[in-house]
Parts: sequence; structure tokens; C-alpha cells
Amino acid sequence: KAKCLNLKLIFKTMKHLIVLFGLLLLLSGCGNSGGSDSPANSIKDFVKSVKEGSTEKAWTFLSAESQKQFETTAKTRNLSGKEAFDKDFKNPKSLGNLNEDFEVIDEKKDGDNAMVTLKFKSGKTLEVYSIKEGAWKYDLARTNKEMMKLVE
Repeated sequence: KAKCLNLKLIFKTMKHLIVLFGLLLLLSGCGNSGGSDSPANSIKDFVKSVKEGSTEKAWTFLSAESQKQFETTAKTRNLSGKEAFDKDFKNPKSLGNLNEDFEVIDEKKDGDNAMVTLKFKSGKTLEVYSIKEGAWKYDLARTNKEMMKLVE
């Protein structure tokens, strides 16, 4: 009888452990809204995703403000922001300069914001921006805004 009780206790404990393990697996997948572990990687991960044809993944590396910008401009095309992004970035050439090979030569953090300086094989440099929203995300909206200042 004692052996039977021990086996029941062992099975009950194992059942609880399996349920707990399952919950941990489930929770580890929740809340993953993309992003990267550093400002530089947010740019690299975004570019890599677009080059691989995964606009779904690339979207998750964009900052909330960048996604909002796509939502705003997509309305005139009767699309959602995500649909407009998918159409605009399904071809890696849409990356412009970022479609070229580059290396990160500088990363300056200022709280939850960062400026990443890229250098291309041509010798040309480009400053792009990243923002920390839980994880680091490519701030395409700010990058575009800063580029427009250079044109003015």
C-alpha cells in the first residue's frame, strides 16, 4: 500500500511539473513583439528580414511611430499600414542605401533613443535611428525626418 501511495504521489508531482512546464513554454512565446537586443541589431535585423522576403518579420523590427506612419499614409491607398508596408518592402531594392552591404561604425545611445552610423562599401556613411520599446526597434519615422532636414 505504501508503494502505491508513493507512485500516486510521484505521478501527481510529474503531472504538475508537466503542466507547469507547458505553461512556461506558452508564456515564453507571448509578448514577443519583435525587436532586437541593440540599436545596431535593430537595423541589421530589419534589413536582413526584408532581404529574406519576410516583411512579416521586418514589420516587428519597426518602431511604433514608424508603423503609425505607414498606417497614416496607407489610408490614401485604401490599405492598412501593414499591407502598405508589405507592398512597399517586398522588393529589397525598396531599402535604398540599406540594400547595399554596410558595417556599423558607431552607435550612440541617449536613454531609449540611439543613433547608428553605417558605412557602405562606397565609403558613404548614413545615420539611422533606433528606439527602445521594450526591445530596440528601427525608427524609420525619425530616420526619414532627420534625412528631410538634410534636404531642406
